[in-house]
Amino acid sequence: MTDPDGLLDDLDADILDALARTWAAVDPPPADLDDRVSFALRLADLDVEAARLQHDALVGSGARAAEHARTITFDCDILSLMVSVLPGDDGVRVDGWLAPPAPLQVELRTAAAGPDGQDVIHTAQADQAGRFVFTGIPHGLAQLLVHGAGLRTVVTPGIVL
Repeated sequence: MTDPDGLLDDLDADILDALARTWAAVDPPPADLDDRVSFALRLADLDVEAARLQHDALVGSGARAAEHARTITFDCDILSLMVSVLPGDDGVRVDGWLAPPAPLQVELRTAAAGPDGQDVIHTAQADQAGRFVFTGIPHGLAQLLVHGAGLRTVVTPGIVL
């Protein structure tokens, strides 16, 4: 039991160790948790507007559909961003739309996929209708950034494609 000075004794340490083992068995952290945290922190020094995940759904084109599109929606005070992710032979295709529509630069950052272990930045220009497309994107952790003149950079949380 804890002594009057608030220090832990051996029994306290044993109880905390047993509790840690129980949580590790019942609800272990994701195997890639350290990679996810590192990925998120690499943008920590930017002055960005954080978009919130609003909706993430898997949508099939029929009961026996071989391919399923995943639709993900993010929003913040500045804009809303919807993307549809469709698997393909060479990775995934990401179709996106900005609202309000504007010809802004959109980046899709993928985690440590470069030859030197660095993040890879894929860039697309949204058209006047706010539509943009990325093709051949590798499966894995990714994040979207939206840039424009006079616009604070918008960044989404990391998602797994």
